Amino acid sequence: MSSLKKIIVTLTCSQALCLAFGLWIQHTVGHATLVLSSENLLEGTTENQHALANFFLYAGIVIWLTGIQFCVNWMVISKVYSAVDNRIQKHREDSLVAVNELVRTRDAIIFGLAKLAESRDPETGQHLERISMYSVRLATAMRKHPKFSEIVNSEFVRMIGISSVLHDIGKVGVEDAILLKPDTLSEKEREKIRLHAELGSDCIHQIECRLGNSDFLSMARDIALYHHERWDGQGYPYGLAEKEIPLAARIVAVADVYDALASQRVYKDAVPHVDCVVEIEANAHKQFDADIVDVFLSIHEQFADIAERFQDASPLKGDHIPSDRGGSYIPTVIQYNKIHEAQSDQ
Repeated sequence: MSSLKKIIVTLTCSQALCLAFGLWIQHTVGHATLVLSSENLLEGTTENQHALANFFLYAGIVIWLTGIQFCVNWMVISKVYSAVDNRIQKHREDSLVAVNELVRTRDAIIFGLAKLAESRDPETGQHLERISMYSVRLATAMRKHPKFSEIVNSEFVRMIGISSVLHDIGKVGVEDAILLKPDTLSEKEREKIRLHAELGSDCIHQIECRLGNSDFLSMARDIALYHHERWDGQGYPYGLAEKEIPLAARIVAVADVYDALASQRVYKDAVPHVDCVVEIEANAHKQFDADIVDVFLSIHEQFADIAERFQDASPLKGDHIPSDRGGSYIPTVIQYNKIHEAQSDQ
């Protein structure tokens, strides 16, 4: 039985009881009055007895009619309310669908623009897809870490998944002669390519100025500007250190370096996953936030799975783009060990 039917039955039964109670009062009062009169305990006339009985009867009828009217009103109001509520619910659902579609469209456009900017570098392959998934997996795992649980929520994870693809959007402003140069860059050229962090930040800031404040755009701007900063303050563009670097940028920094290590290029082979893990662990407190590295170590198998599923096609041999194109990777432990071993063998 529906809730509305239950209400109607309850009200109808209540009114029936009211009418029965009124009739019972009439009968009882009339009878009691006659008895009392016969025993000379109460003085009164027959007219008064009937008047009192009629009073209770009329009161019961009034209560009954009022209840019936209330029941009818309740039915009408419930029907109208139900219709209005259904329309509101339908409008809410339609609005939610529209909002979700707008978000999906926005995300697709953002990813398309980032992919277009990345296409200038012929060797990046599925770099953006991997960076997005690495960042999401890392942020998701960080929700269980006591130092990050209050900061990294589901919305943070969702935003970093799409905003991370804009981390190198500023490279679209770097001239081809530098970005695609087949030889090693000069120090002056390196300085120019490092400007891509600020170029990307400025580009996103201009969008913010037109659209107003947005948590998503703020995160994207932080990632673009600061993901080349290092925990020890030796990064660029501003040499920020430790927690001066925004959290989202610290997350993407780990993802970006892992991808640089694990990906094959014409100038290098892909570093095995085990060595990538060792390299990142060795740079905790140096290049990376050690707490984020701890989280990475707990889920590094997921990174290996993503790298395997979204592996790039083997790069073509021939002219190549060296590794000094503004990446955040600086060769350290493994590479220096290999160089030392090679020198020892000579």
